[in-house]
Amino acid sequence: MSVWQGSAPIPLHTRPADPIFAHGVRKNFFRDKARRLNPMRQAAASHPASPSMAEQPPHRTRRWLRWVMEITGACLLFLTAAVVTDFAYFVATLQAEAPSPAVRADGVIALTGGSDRISEAFDLLTEGRAKRMLITGVNKATSPEALSGHTAAGAEVIDCCVDIDRNALNTVGNALEAARWVQDKQFKSIIVVTSNYHMPRSLLELRRVLPDTTLIAYPVISQNLKLDTWWTDPTSIHLLVSEYVKYASATFQLRVEQPTLQAMARAD
Repeated sequence: MSVWQGSAPIPLHTRPADPIFAHGVRKNFFRDKARRLNPMRQAAASHPASPSMAEQPPHRTRRWLRWVMEITGACLLFLTAAVVTDFAYFVATLQAEAPSPAVRADGVIALTGGSDRISEAFDLLTEGRAKRMLITGVNKATSPEALSGHTAAGAEVIDCCVDIDRNALNTVGNALEAARWVQDKQFKSIIVVTSNYHMPRSLLELRRVLPDTTLIAYPVISQNLKLDTWWTDPTSIHLLVSEYVKYASATFQLRVEQPTLQAMARAD
């Protein structure tokens, strides 16, 4: 062991016996050695932790945050899996083939949104599958003559057996107008004609307002929807996803738009 004096070390054994000096050298040497071996301990000694830090160490806080993140990730994963599964079930319930025309009911309801829907409903009416027909959601600019072009029977069948609703603005409005029509005619069974991708949401809204009426689905196969290979067709993907979102919103009754012109007028 040696000490520094000037520019060269002087061995301790060459210095005269000095107990105070020797004690100071040994104390400084061991303190410097301890600082080099455990710098974190020295830092902790020079900066004592606050009472809150002592009660909750940093590693415990990190563990709590990690636990929250893991629970959140698991919930998001479960929610994603549930939505994907429900979407797959929604697509699987859509019919890819036209139903049998051998159906009968008191009335038939055609929900506007495609010319094929009205044509199919007219066919059911002229074949005697129903007594009367309601076309709901007809635009104000659409004349009865334009509607008669969807059937070979012409204007005669419209005059005798067809009612036209121009009040409904969406599927909820269609259901409300259909309920008024069914109650007015005192019908017990109804054939519902709409596109196959639109049928689940239509039946959902109709069952809410017509719980005691028998609803017979008559889906019309949409030409824009390829159910067999929908995942390869961008148009089909967009159509199915948008309709599924609307169907999910209708399930929880998340509605923003007014259902009918009368409701809109009252809101204004």
